[in-house]
Amino acid sequence: MRVLLIDDNPDDRVLIRRELTHHFPDFEIEDIRAELDLRRAVEAGPVDLVITDFELRWSTGIEVLERIKNRFPECPVVMFTSTGTQEIAVAAMKAGLDDYVIKSAAHYVRLPAAVDGALRRSAARSRARQRQRRFDDMLSAIAVGVFRADSAGTIREANDATLSLLGAASLSDLRSLDLAALLEAARDPRRSSIVTVARIGGGNVELQVSGGVVEDTDGTSVIEGVVRSRRWPAPGSS
Repeated sequence: MRVLLIDDNPDDRVLIRRELTHHFPDFEIEDIRAELDLRRAVEAGPVDLVITDFELRWSTGIEVLERIKNRFPECPVVMFTSTGTQEIAVAAMKAGLDDYVIKSAAHYVRLPAAVDGALRRSAARSRARQRQRRFDDMLSAIAVGVFRADSAGTIREANDATLSLLGAASLSDLRSLDLAALLEAARDPRRSSIVTVARIGGGNVELQVSGGVVEDTDGTSVIEGVVRSRRWPAPGSS
């Protein structure tokens, strides 16, 4: 596991290395002492973890954080510093910092726990993204349309099958259609409905629509719907 240790103080780097190698013997730790070191380390390829001080002679921890996240968005970053403030910690967290530890004699032993937590959260996010990608790939591969729309009736997401059923090449195309009947049918979770929708390029298509209204992660209501051509047999029919 490739780890960048960014700290101007050689004594602090020794203490940090001691704690990390004791708890994480598989870490390959690279000392970053200057801008050139960081540039070369970033150019060398993916990084698994960054531990940075806030106050550096040549930069700040916030700038390092933004630089790392811009190049490697999923790389966890832990700030270990004695010069930060609550305002800096809040700003860093908003910029994507994974943890913030005050640098003091009593807190060196806390650093491995912070690193372990940051790595676990990063791994959990990675697994969630992989599951979502597999799910998205599956939806794109099947010939059943799936879509999500906000309460105002604007389509937020739709798989390739939805686009194909309606003759659309993109979400923008899809949003140009009159989908009021389709969305109204998708609001009702109690039954499946048949609606007729005008396709892009001309002609109509009869669609079997089912769905419901659910709460999104931001607390707003969204319509989730499933559509298929009426020419297909209904589920359970022979």
